[in-house]
Amino acid sequence: MHPDLEKAKSALKSENCTCVLALGNVIFRSSESGLKPLMDWMYSGNNYMGFMVADKIVGRAAAFIIIAMGIREVYAEVISEPAKKLLENNQISVTAETVVPEILNADKTDVYPLDKSVEGIENAADALMTIELAIVRMNL
Repeated sequence: MHPDLEKAKSALKSENCTCVLALGNVIFRSSESGLKPLMDWMYSGNNYMGFMVADKIVGRAAAFIIIAMGIREVYAEVISEPAKKLLENNQISVTAETVVPEILNADKTDVYPLDKSVEGIENAADALMTIELAIVRMNL
């Protein structure tokens, strides 16, 4: 595991974060839930190419955002099999504590809605548009 990913993983575990980006001496932390940290960082205007990310839960929707951001390596406490495969197919190294078939919604009755929204999509740009539309629809 890359030393920057170790830093991100350590912050994730010891600082009550949900998602951490790290590269060199630069570390961004968030305690927000869902895709919000990744979405906020992606649209911040900053360049995260080559950064490492440590995240509590990574599903397929998060994987598409990670790809779009140019993240180099991922640590996840929990990752879905489709997300892991998608990241690895895009030359992003993945380390995970637990790999599950799918990320489930809060009441564990169905697939997480944003992961469900990108089922069958293989292109990151298409996935991002679909995720954004799904978020707008969910907030109505």
